[in-house]
Order: sequence, then structure tokens, then C-alpha cells
Amino acid sequence: MGTKKMFSKSSVISMIASMLLSIFVTVLAVLISVKLGFASNNSIINSMEKVGYYDMVYEEFIEKSESLIIPNGLSIEVFDGVFSKEQIRSDGNSYLTAELNSNVFKVNIERYEEKLKENIYNYVEKNQLQVDGEAEKVIGDISDEIIDYYVEMLRVPYASTIGVIFRTITKFFPFIFVAMSVFAVVAIWIIYMQNPYKKNRIFRYLAYATMSGAISTLVIPIYCMVTKFYERIQLRPEYVYKFIVQYIEDGLGILMTVGIVLLTVSVAMIILSTYIKHKYKQAHHKKKKEESEE
Repeated sequence: MGTKKMFSKSSVISMIASMLLSIFVTVLAVLISVKLGFASNNSIINSMEKVGYYDMVYEEFIEKSESLIIPNGLSIEVFDGVFSKEQIRSDGNSYLTAELNSNVFKVNIERYEEKLKENIYNYVEKNQLQVDGEAEKVIGDISDEIIDYYVEMLRVPYASTIGVIFRTITKFFPFIFVAMSVFAVVAIWIIYMQNPYKKNRIFRYLAYATMSGAISTLVIPIYCMVTKFYERIQLRPEYVYKFIVQYIEDGLGILMTVGIVLLTVSVAMIILSTYIKHKYKQAHHKKKKEESEE
């Protein structure tokens, strides 16, 4: 009798629906995590801010520029009022956003160039420096090379490739999300229809599905965080490496959070299922007691 009850048609259909639901839940969890944790402009910019990406870019830019101006008898003070960490961060984020969205961002180099040339002229006159060749051409060449450095440093490596991936995910995300959501609702409806008078069973099957989805979702970030294979990626310069590692860790953190939320929901459903079953038993014992007293 117990075996027949365990493997009744209703139980088999409910288990199949529960297994399918766990697949739909897992796909939805991973999809949402990828969208929030990886495939968004904010996720990249936030990871950059955490590692001080543009602060390091600025330092390297100044270092490179110094190696150009010092042999020409100039000082770093020629950069006063021309470049700043805030400005390179602003231009960098604008350039990055344009790359990710397959747009063109033109850096307003004219104002930098004009101010830089003015500073160099003033420094040369103030310190009575001798210029080898025509002053205007020499200063123009130095200024152009520094500006080229600046524009080059703004470029985030692999930004255009990441942008292609982002746009592909954005393109297919709504369709996959809607499809998985509909399939999940249908699976829940099937479970409900197979257990219309047993709410505890409904919540138990839902708990199995969400717990399976949670475990499947958590396996990926836990494995990555334990092995930390992404830290062995060979990237240069150092600020690009730090950014990529932080970006991956932030994305995995979102995936971990979604998995924990699913796990919490499954535990809550198990508790609810147990509570409802307990109430059923209480009601059944009460009814039997009343019948025996009659």
C-alpha cells in the first residue's frame, strides 16, 4: 500500500514537474545573476572604482608623460589645471560606456591641448629655457604626444569585446527570461493540480525545486572562489589585472547572493510544509477524538 501511494500517478507527475521547475529556477537564477553581476555598465564601473582603476591609470599617465617632458627641461607643473584624476575618471567612464554600447566618444582634446601648450610656453619663458628648433613646433610635438598618451590610457582593454557580449545577452535576455518564467508557472500549476487538497505537499515539491536550483546556482561561485583560478590570469598592466579580478569576484558575489536567497526560500517552504502537515495531523486527531466521544 505504501509503495503504491509513494509511486502513484500524482506523485510521479509532481516529481517530474518539480525536477523541471528546478531547471527553470536554475536558469532564471543564473540569468538574473549574469545580467546584474556581469552584463551591465554599472557592474564594470563599480568594480573599477573598488580597485581605484582610474587612480592607477592617472599615475601611469603622469609617469609616462614625465619621461617625455623631463628630458626637454620641463617640469610636471606644466600639467597644472590640465589633467586630474577626476577628469580622467569622467572621460574614461564616458569612453567606456560608448565602447560598451558600440558608440563613438570623442575626447575633447582641444581644451587640454590648448591649456597644455599655454602652460609649456609660460614655463619656458619663466625659466628662460632654450628650445632646440622652432619653439612652436617643438612645443606642439610634445603636447601632441602627451595628448596621444592621454587618449591611449583612456581605452579599457577588451571593452568592445565585452560590449558585444553585453548586447548579445541584452538581446536574448527578455525572451529566455519570459520563457523560463512561463515554464516555471506551468510547472507550479501542474504541482498544484496534482495536489489540490495537500498544501504541505505543494510546498514540499516547491522546496525541492528551489533547493535544487539553489545548490546548482551555488556550485559555480563556490568552486570559483575556492580555486580562485581567475587570479592566475596573465594580464598587463597591473590595474587591468586588478580590475578584471575584482569584476569576476563581484559577479560571483551576485551569483552567490541569488543562490543563498533561493536556499533561504527553500528552507522557509520546508518549514511551512512541516507546519501545515502538523496542523493537518492536529485537525485529524481532533476529529477522531470527537468521533470517538460521540
